[in-house]
Amino acid sequence: MTEHLQEVNKFLLNYFNSFADNLIIQKIVFIFADAPIFFLPIFLVWYWIYYTCKNNYSEEEKINNKSSLLFIFYWVLLSMIITLVLQQIIVIDRPEEYLKNSANLLLSHVPDASFPSDHATVSFAFLTWLFLAGYKKIWYTFLPFVIVMNLSRIIAWVHWPFDILVWALVWFLWSFIIFKFCIKNKFVKNLNIWIMKLASFFKL
Repeated sequence: MTEHLQEVNKFLLNYFNSFADNLIIQKIVFIFADAPIFFLPIFLVWYWIYYTCKNNYSEEEKINNKSSLLFIFYWVLLSMIITLVLQQIIVIDRPEEYLKNSANLLLSHVPDASFPSDHATVSFAFLTWLFLAGYKKIWYTFLPFVIVMNLSRIIAWVHWPFDILVWALVWFLWSFIIFKFCIKNKFVKNLNIWIMKLASFFKL
């Protein structure tokens, strides 16, 4: 069963990598394999400042909106930590190391663990909570960039397809479950209040 799944993994990898001969695809991969992930902190900081400075929101609305941003931040941070821990436990070589003599290598990467994909984990954790927190229009804006980013990492042989596809599905479902728990958790609510008071002290 494991060998069969690995053959499927290799087949998908070769299929996606076949697009790497196209110069336009190569440029897209160079730009989007990493860049979209940096929009995540920009979004959080921008909207935090926006809710702080805008006067057309009531104090209650500002608190609720900032709480949503904090919820997203917590989950993304926790997702990164969980991914890093799992990468130390589940050691799977990246395809560029495993099949480097037969691949169109568009990107170089440090030879660390391939599974689970930290880009897939963070981006889909962010997307899921973005949608659940009510930022649906922004979700539609981010969605194509997240898809292109993760596909670019497969095309460039930085990740196996299952690193992205399987983990994205798992983390989407897990994110949904945790969100329902987190918004009702008293400790998290009290932490949000403390952080917002601290931010208010510094006029943020």
